[in-house]
Amino acid sequence: MKKLTLSLSLFVAVSASAVSQSLSATSSDERVTDQVLKELNRERALLSQNLDFRIKEIDSKINNLDESIKNSRNASDKVEKLLERVKFLEERQSEIDKNTISVYKYNYSSAVLNLASMEREIKPLNLFNSSREFYSTLDQVSNPMHYEGYQEWFGKFQNFVKDSQEDNARLAALNHIIEVTGDLSQGTPFVGMFAGSLFDGIGTFINSLNRRDKELREQSVQMLKLTTSVSQFTHDKDLIETEWEAINKSLDELKNIQDKAMTENFEQMLGIDLKAFGRKFTNETDAKKRTQYILDISKIAENKIVEERESNPENWKQSYHDQMLAVQNLKIRFGDITFRILENLNKYEGLIEKYKKDPYLKEKMGDLELKLDIVKNSFESTFNPQEYIKASNEMYIVE
Repeated sequence: MKKLTLSLSLFVAVSASAVSQSLSATSSDERVTDQVLKELNRERALLSQNLDFRIKEIDSKINNLDESIKNSRNASDKVEKLLERVKFLEERQSEIDKNTISVYKYNYSSAVLNLASMEREIKPLNLFNSSREFYSTLDQVSNPMHYEGYQEWFGKFQNFVKDSQEDNARLAALNHIIEVTGDLSQGTPFVGMFAGSLFDGIGTFINSLNRRDKELREQSVQMLKLTTSVSQFTHDKDLIETEWEAINKSLDELKNIQDKAMTENFEQMLGIDLKAFGRKFTNETDAKKRTQYILDISKIAENKIVEERESNPENWKQSYHDQMLAVQNLKIRFGDITFRILENLNKYEGLIEKYKKDPYLKEKMGDLELKLDIVKNSFESTFNPQEYIKASNEMYIVE
């Protein structure tokens, strides 16, 4: 038994060094947390194999003793063998306990490391940086002022509205809205009541033009059609963007739950300062340093399991089990949100496809489609919702 204990201790010491070396050589594209967990699981699997071998060895000895006890006719010999059998049963239970501790050490490390990685995952900066240009283009499509000739024409139309407002209450109301809104090129949405008043005003403007203004009349008809297309596009776009508000709310709620879990696990259970964690992991750009730090955290988590088992042998599992479930639910919930994000991004594809046929918008749809592809590729290279949810469901080893 002493020989086995020594060999396991030596294995752990050697493997810790091997883990660090192996991780340093791993591609930087692979997430640090996944690297560490993969190595920890490999280490745990080897320990489990040793324990399984030891249990089979003990079972064999117990079976031999049972056979010997059955055939023995000497009472004192039977007593001696029964005592030896009890000893082997205790050893067997000890090995089972070691396996339980090994599983909990890995599972709680997995919970802690996955919780840590969420600090970086909840802040999808890559998605944000690549999406700014997409949403900027989306806003430009929604504003007719960004279309060729519209601003110049709108100046003529606006002069008509100002000059005619005294004799037309609707034009007076439209002029008021335009003055209140200010510079329409800065993003005032051409939807709702404003769009309705605008359509009505443009119609009045067109009807006021006589034959001598044929060119302006034709231009105004085209601008009315353009305004109508843009207004409907903006309406359809806004239906999609309403979901972003719900997604952002869900992300905020998730972040609050994650912050609570970080406090409970890192500060209260592991004694890790969250400011130091932020400095050494969340904001650390050196992957090698992040890897080493996350390895250190995993060892702290494993040691905590051992300490708790020794100090509270009857109920040591419960609090860690509860935290593991909480983290798993958190990960699954985050996976669901990433799925909703991807689903909402896909809705823009339908929007673009719909307006590709519009003669006034089709050119901008091509540009918008290219930029949407960049956003989606950036998101999908960081998150694969289905794989994320699957991994969350499989993040623990069943004892």
